[in-house]
Amino acid sequence: MEVWLFLLGYLVHFAASCLLLVKIWRYKSIYGLSVDTQLSYLFAVISRCIWSMETRLVETKLAYLELMCSTAVACGLCFLCYRLYHTTSKHAESWLRVYVTAPIALVLAFFFHPGDDWISMQILVSFTMYQEALGLLPQL
Repeated sequence: MEVWLFLLGYLVHFAASCLLLVKIWRYKSIYGLSVDTQLSYLFAVISRCIWSMETRLVETKLAYLELMCSTAVACGLCFLCYRLYHTTSKHAESWLRVYVTAPIALVLAFFFHPGDDWISMQILVSFTMYQEALGLLPQL
């Protein structure tokens, strides 16, 4: 049951990303959108592609479909942010940029992750969660 709840959360995130992709495509502008937030989500999705194969999520076919679609949408959002970068006027503070938050998320994941082993796949699981959480900060 908890696998389906986990997948439901990622499907809601996927649906919201699709709506954002359509809105950006329609208006040809990323005004008010943080590029660093989208890059953070892309890093989190790429990390999830690696660790998902080691979890119970592989028991469902929907997990594979959701992972492929989420990766495609995250790449599409980053591509549109790159193409339409000139339409935004405000950028995140330098200490909230993705090149600062990603290493912080990695260090946090290394020290605070589930499991007893120092080096394990659980570090990537934690990195995904920390990266998604820290990725929201530039948008605020």
